[in-house]
Amino acid sequence: MFLVRYAWQIFTRDIARLGRTKKAWIILIGVVITPALYSWVNIAAFWDPYGATENIKVAVVNEDKGGFSDVTGRIDVGKQVTEQLRENHQLGWQFLDAEAAERSLERGDTYATITIPSDFSSELLGALNGQYTQPALEYRVNEKASAIAPKITDTAASSLDKQITSAFKEQVAEAAASNVRDEGNKFQNKIQQSRQRSEGAFDKAANNIESARSDLQRVGDKLGTAQSSMSGAKQTLSDVEQAMADAQAALGDVQGIISDAQGNVTGYTDSLTSAFVEGATGLAEGTSRAQESVADITARLDQANSRFNSATQQTNDAISAGDKSIKQLRGIVNSPAISPSVAGPLNDAISTLEDGNAANKQLLGNLQALSNDSNETAKSIKSTADAVNQAAQDTKQTSQALSDAVDKSVPELNRAMSNLSSKVGGFSATLETQKATMKEAQRLVDGVAKQLGATQDAVRSFDSDLASLEKGVEGARDDVRAITATSRTKELQTITGLNSEEIGNFFADPVEVKSEPVYPVGSYGSAMVALFTNLSLWIGAFVLMVIIRVEVDLEGFKRLTVGQAYLGRFMLMALLVLVQAVIVTVGDLAIGVQTVSPVGFVATGMLISLAYLSIIYALSTALGHVGRGLAVVLVTVQIPGASGLYPIELMPTFFRAIYPLLPFSYGIDAMRETIGGFYGLHYWKFMAVLALMFVTSFILGLIGRRSFAHFNLLFNRELAKTDLIAAENVQIVGDGYRFADVIKALQGKEEFAADLEKRQHDYLHWIRSAAVVGFVGMVVLGIIAALVPSQKPFLLGIWTLWCLVILAIAVTLEYLRQSLAQSAELVDLDEEELQHSVAARGEGVHSATSAASVSVEEEE
Repeated sequence: MFLVRYAWQIFTRDIARLGRTKKAWIILIGVVITPALYSWVNIAAFWDPYGATENIKVAVVNEDKGGFSDVTGRIDVGKQVTEQLRENHQLGWQFLDAEAAERSLERGDTYATITIPSDFSSELLGALNGQYTQPALEYRVNEKASAIAPKITDTAASSLDKQITSAFKEQVAEAAASNVRDEGNKFQNKIQQSRQRSEGAFDKAANNIESARSDLQRVGDKLGTAQSSMSGAKQTLSDVEQAMADAQAALGDVQGIISDAQGNVTGYTDSLTSAFVEGATGLAEGTSRAQESVADITARLDQANSRFNSATQQTNDAISAGDKSIKQLRGIVNSPAISPSVAGPLNDAISTLEDGNAANKQLLGNLQALSNDSNETAKSIKSTADAVNQAAQDTKQTSQALSDAVDKSVPELNRAMSNLSSKVGGFSATLETQKATMKEAQRLVDGVAKQLGATQDAVRSFDSDLASLEKGVEGARDDVRAITATSRTKELQTITGLNSEEIGNFFADPVEVKSEPVYPVGSYGSAMVALFTNLSLWIGAFVLMVIIRVEVDLEGFKRLTVGQAYLGRFMLMALLVLVQAVIVTVGDLAIGVQTVSPVGFVATGMLISLAYLSIIYALSTALGHVGRGLAVVLVTVQIPGASGLYPIELMPTFFRAIYPLLPFSYGIDAMRETIGGFYGLHYWKFMAVLALMFVTSFILGLIGRRSFAHFNLLFNRELAKTDLIAAENVQIVGDGYRFADVIKALQGKEEFAADLEKRQHDYLHWIRSAAVVGFVGMVVLGIIAALVPSQKPFLLGIWTLWCLVILAIAVTLEYLRQSLAQSAELVDLDEEELQHSVAARGEGVHSATSAASVSVEEEE
């Protein structure tokens, strides 16, 4: 209770002091605003640095002479790349020759030079010819000019390499696709021609089969007729055989029958001859009339064609004359000597001529179409007349053949009947013999009938086979026609329809990366806010330790404990760092920094500032200037070791090892949560660790303030002797002497003096040993770093820690020396003074300025 009350009184007293001193306000305003300027200026400067990369100049030297390949033809990769780079504004491309590029690189006008050698395209195309020589770009970078620019130009060189590779793949793929498409077109044409030939062959075969079946049908009909005749003949023979018995009695009648038969044959021949003559005469007259009609129509069509040609020529002449007139009139109109009043009517005349010419041209097209139709009609009529003549000729030949057959057969029949009539008498004698012959004839007729039946069955079977064959041919023809609709033909159409440009673009960039940020951050400046704000908060707290005294004086108080003084001054510092945090974070938001929770962003900054204050305040109060120096060392280590700029995985082993121990690691991550978005309990985990650091450092600082008070006193006495470095007026408990030394002096001054002498001797031994060990340790670490270059970053961290350890040992030994010198004063004090020193331990803190001044004056 007393701790908080007195601490609050110290806080209000300090506020009142500041309020009474208006000039101090200016300093306090500068203290709370200056750290914020660091954050704001850096955030604004780093807001979008990669958006101005077009100002990074890179020289491009194109010496490529191009190359040729049967696959791609002639290509010039260097020319193509330079043309693409002229449209690329990601960097400031400078297209120079080799000499100018070298000079600009050495002067620092350009950061890098990329040279495309003369044989670049030919070596690139060598892979298509079996010559696998990998082409190389010559990339030179001026690393002295900047630390970041070479990294940007390195990325640009890699991008250029990928761009060239993509362009080459695009051209090769485009050429290959074109070749595949052309070959596919050729193959498709061959398939089309084969299909047409196959369809023609199948059509011809089908027609032949159909004709053969028609012939077989006629043969089958004739065989059927013959078979019917055989049946009739068989019946006739049976009747003849039956009637032979009566034939002998009717021989007399046979003569009459034969005579009648000869008369009938003669009448038939006359009728047939008369019909033939009439048919031939009619056919000849019809054919003649058809020929006359064809000749008349053809003459009329030829006369029409002649008129069409004459009209066409006249129309052509009219069009030519019109064009010539238009050309002449345009020359007159375009003449400078023609006035507008004359040019107007001439232009009207030209328009009229042009309209007439347009009508004449349309008429010419119609005349040419009519002429073509007339020619086609004449050809068709002539073709039909030829067909009619051929049919008439065939009919005439058939009729003549029939007439010849009749002329030949009838006389023979008459002679046979006459011979029969003359021999009728002999038949009666041989009639009995003919009966046996008739029986033999019946058997012969039966055999012929069977043969005719078998032949008819064979014809039918053959016709059935031909029908099956016809169906097979038609099916094969349909299959050939269906090939174009099959999937393979569709695949072939896919090949012939290849778009070489699209294929080239695909192979140039076959994969598209779809970028989707998980926790999007709108600008590079917003991404850097966490680092710069944490740095500002640390620097702000550190500046307070430099500007404002950490030692609490006793004005207005009779006595104060270390805890009261520590907490009272901390409350003032806490108020100021909270104001700093609000100014920094609100200013960040005013600049336009992205955040998912503005209130959370500001609150996080305030809590982080308290954690950093607790750490720096503990170091400063416990160790004074040495603690402030450690605070500087700590912030130096935290910049690379807290994952502020680069991921911690990219840092050396030493920084990865200390990463979990650094306050920035959690302060930066907590602020990133408020900027990009929260995940689970990560934010609260980071803040819990910072709270733990706050409590731990506060307690350790309070303990260290009491434990290292005499160390600070002696250290500040030495600083006061320089008359240059500001020294604190250290508040201590007691009179400045070590309590153990006072007790020993009371017990026996002689023994105490001997102990001091021994400790003085040990001090010299320890200081020499520390110097030797420190020097040897640094040399050994240097040798190991030279032998193991890969571990240099880690060894550098160890070397830094080693130096800090040696420095701490040196400070501790110096403190021992000062302590020994101060303890030697106890030998000169009497017993009453020593007892008063013991009693002063319970009086609280007080100023040791007088003791320090006396000490200084005595040493002078």
